[in-house]
This record gives sequence, C-alpha cells and structure tokens, in this order.
Amino acid sequence: MGLLADNGPLGFIGTARILAGPTPDSLLVLVALSMRNRGLTFRRDAEQFLAEYRVEITLRTGNAQVGVAQRDERVRVASFRETQRTDEAIIFQHFLTAAPGDYALAVMVRDRNSANTGRVEVPIIIPTLQRSAVSLPIAVYQATPRPTLAQPPALVTNPRSSVAFGSDTIRFYVEAYGLAPGVVLSLAAVDGADRTAWTDSVQLDSASVVQGFVVELPPAQLSIGRYDLRLSQRGTVMASTPFLVAFSDQYAAAKLEDIVSLLRYFAPPDTLRALLNAPPAERGAAWQRFWRNTDPNPATPENDAIDEYLRRVQIANERFRDEGVPGWLTERGEVYINLGEPTEARENRGDATGRGRTLMWSYLDYRLTLLFLDDTGFGRLRLEPRSRSEFLRTVNRLRDR
Repeated sequence: MGLLADNGPLGFIGTARILAGPTPDSLLVLVALSMRNRGLTFRRDAEQFLAEYRVEITLRTGNAQVGVAQRDERVRVASFRETQRTDEAIIFQHFLTAAPGDYALAVMVRDRNSANTGRVEVPIIIPTLQRSAVSLPIAVYQATPRPTLAQPPALVTNPRSSVAFGSDTIRFYVEAYGLAPGVVLSLAAVDGADRTAWTDSVQLDSASVVQGFVVELPPAQLSIGRYDLRLSQRGTVMASTPFLVAFSDQYAAAKLEDIVSLLRYFAPPDTLRALLNAPPAERGAAWQRFWRNTDPNPATPENDAIDEYLRRVQIANERFRDEGVPGWLTERGEVYINLGEPTEARENRGDATGRGRTLMWSYLDYRLTLLFLDDTGFGRLRLEPRSRSEFLRTVNRLRDR
C-alpha cells in the first residue's frame, strides 16, 4: 500500500503525502505515523502512566540534508491496561517544506525509556505543482480545509489508511488547485478485482487557489480488503490512493472468506457461515454483531478474545512449521490455538527414521491428555482417534459455557 512500516519492538506504520506549499517552488510533505501503546515503555507518574518518545525526520538529496525535524512527545494514560493497548492509538504528524525533486525520507522513532527504536527510509518524489491539479487523497479522522496556501490545513490523519469493517466511515481530505468553479470530480472506490464498490462526485464551487474538501465513504458498501480511491475528471484519473478495510489491527486480509477461514477454530461453523451468507449490504452489520457477541470487554476498542486467538495463531505458525503447511493448520496448531499451552509435554523420538514418534500433551485444568502420533516417519503428527474425540468434546464444552 506504499506505507512506511517498521515491524520491530517499537514499530510503527505511517505515510508521506504531498500538498501545495506557500510558494510556487515549495511543497508541503506531511509525515504521519501511528503506533501502539504497547510498543512504548510506560512509567508510573503520580496517578497516571507516562511514556516518552522522540521522532527524527530527515529529508535528504544525495549527501545534503534539506529538511530535518526532531520532536519529543509524551503519552499519558490513566490505567496500566491502557499501556498494553495493541491498536494504533498514538498518532504523530509533522509538515516539512521542500522544493520539487527526488529525495530520501528517513524516519526514526526512539522510546526514551528503553533501547527500542523503529526506523525506515524510502525514496520520495516531490513533484512540480501543475497549474490545474488535485492532491492525493489523505486518510483522516478530522479535517478543516485551509483558505489559503500560506498555512497548512488542520488535519488529524489516519496514518494506516484503514478502517474497521462494517462500523466506521473512512474519510479522505483532498485539495484542488487552480480548477475552475463548476468542475465536477468523479469519485470511486475500486477493489482489487477492479470492481467499483462505491461512487460519488463533488462539484467545485469557487475559483480560489486552493479548495479543500472531505470525502466520506459509507461502511455498508465496503467489504474486507484493499481498495483504491480514485478521483477522475471526464474519465481521466487525476489521483488515486489505496486504503484498507480490515477486521483487526493484527491481521489484514484480501476478502471476507479469508477471515472466516482464519477464524475456523474461534467460532462454530454455522456462526461463520452466517457471516458469508449475509447479503453484501448486510455483511458489515453482521460482522459487528459477531464482534460484539464475542468481545469479553465491549468497553474497549479491542476484541480481547480475537486478539488472543490471533496471538496463538502467530505462535502456532512459528512453532509448528515442520510439516510443510502453515503451523496453525497442523493438528498441534489446532490444539494449541483452542486450548493454549499444555501443562506438561513429553516426546518420544521413535526409531532412526522418525517412525513411531509420539508427543503427549496434558492439560490438568481440563483433565485431558492428548496423544499425537507420527506413524509414517514423515514428521506429520496426528491426534490418535481417541484423543481427537476427547479434544473435540472439550472444545465443544468450552464453547457452550
């Protein structure tokens, strides 16, 4: 999606967007980042918790630095629970001014209370502003258009360019430069298969040098996946930017079918089928009902149950990668995702070929002992029939609670 991304211990996702500057030979570079509370180190400060971080932004051409920004920021939260939030709760944004040209943009984020850092460097082209043009749409939560080019617009950006499936309206801020009053811009959200999911239009009503406006896309007409928002005039695309309709900060998918497949161990099959069988216009609402009904703490934006499930999927993929399929699709992965860590694990390696290898997992809380067998010597551990029956009975009992 062309985003700035670092997946290290601190980690962030961001974007860089270009807007017209105060003079014809200068443009604004908006750098926006989003981070998780959990990536920062918080310390107690009176009755609150405080984290501090520093952002360093460098715009370079060759060996010459043409733009540098360094900012120290603080994050205060009221409870320890908030320090562990895994959604993108922190937004940082900064404007730089630069002339048209080819540059390297480097962004460094440092946690002031630990050694954790995040860094990314990408090439960036700052184009010459044309006499008649529109900016690339910028995903925002709030936007106040500017009356002149002498000051930047007042924006609260959505650096991930994403929106939760079925619940939120995604907004974009767009600026038009030098377009005549009465010009009509066509808007379209186009999915990965080049199908148009939503259309609208906007008519410019003034001849001002800059005219900003906000585009709102309703959630009911968008399914899960990647889209492009396209602005066109008389059939010619003038600007296009990608955005994502996602079901979780921890997982991105191309379509709803992928999500339903991923959640196969999380909910009963008939519940998941109901999500797929809902009419397209009602899928967003059906998903939100599913989200609310499975969320143990509706007062928070996260769904703790789904977050824990996805965490186990990730661990299973890391641990059980020796069978030639994704770890979460192995039988060990299935058991781990449903029941978590075994209380005790014992393994018998079998003969020299690996035939006869056994693995025993015990779960004292469930009074359950499961036996995995590799009776082929190919490293594929399967639950022996009696263990599978006892495992399924335990899972069904847990779901009925």
